[in-house]
Amino acid sequence: MDIIPLDHDDDVMLKELFGVATRSESVSRVQPVQRTEDEFLKMVRFSFPGEREESVVAVVDGSPVGWARVFFPERDNLDKCWSHLEVDPQHRRQGVGTALVGWMEQQARAAGRDMLLTEVFVPVGDRESHADREFALRRGFTVSSIEIVRSIPLPVAADVMAEHERRAAEAMGDLYELTVHVDGVPAELRQGVCDASNRLILDAPTGDVEFEPESMTVDDYETLLQHLRDTGRTMVTAVAVHRESGVVAAYTDLSIPSGDPHVVFQWGTLVLPEHRGHRLGMAVKVANLKELCRLAPERRSVQTMNDEQNPWMVQINKDLGFAIIEEALTMKKAF
Repeated sequence: MDIIPLDHDDDVMLKELFGVATRSESVSRVQPVQRTEDEFLKMVRFSFPGEREESVVAVVDGSPVGWARVFFPERDNLDKCWSHLEVDPQHRRQGVGTALVGWMEQQARAAGRDMLLTEVFVPVGDRESHADREFALRRGFTVSSIEIVRSIPLPVAADVMAEHERRAAEAMGDLYELTVHVDGVPAELRQGVCDASNRLILDAPTGDVEFEPESMTVDDYETLLQHLRDTGRTMVTAVAVHRESGVVAAYTDLSIPSGDPHVVFQWGTLVLPEHRGHRLGMAVKVANLKELCRLAPERRSVQTMNDEQNPWMVQINKDLGFAIIEEALTMKKAF
């Protein structure tokens, strides 16, 4: 087995890796993410501003059997890096994963990072015994936090939506203006959405790992939108603006992928601490779900993730009818 750098311009290699990733996720996830080959290639080749990526491939007899990626933020959280590992199921338990983890650790140390982070997805009830968790533990990782993956069938019951919309409207009163936008928010709201998004990693529970705010700019936001357009994704964003100050007090994003015709992904949701207590989290989520049903009525479910120590957002999802389908263990290795 050889470990070689990934050439992002090598179409043949990337197409073979698409097969590796698809087969790996099919046995590692309760609801595997469905992607087209074109979507996969564009995703792998995309670099988010302010972040550097390094990738390698494990090759046996000229064919890829696994790959690893390490992401290095370069404007914030400079003590950390994030990683992603996939090994073809038929080549597991042969040292491929161990070799790739060793490479990831080397890159983290070489970059002067103190912590390597990754995620392990497990079925409900397997958080203490799953093989992927044990693999990480044997290599010096520990569980730092646990996120719960939930799903809700679409369309959400009309009476449920109407009741939560009514209660949210009463709590908001005339203090906030609620709007929904497709393919990004307008220019006058972008700085506010970036400010809120950058706080997400700070305000959401993250176990025993402390984070700095992120540093997405308005230009970065446009770069992200261009990437989503390029991959055929549609983003739907609901925002609540505080009328008196003009501040984006809350936002939420839904991502409609092109590769899977049935699922929608709930991305970030945040209510600024000073604006909590007005049911803004529920308000923006209901508004987004209503727009989603209008925009993509063929979709069958929405999938979301929340830290199990985030009772406010967990309760909103429970009230809407989200049910647990999977758990995501955030694993860390400190150097």
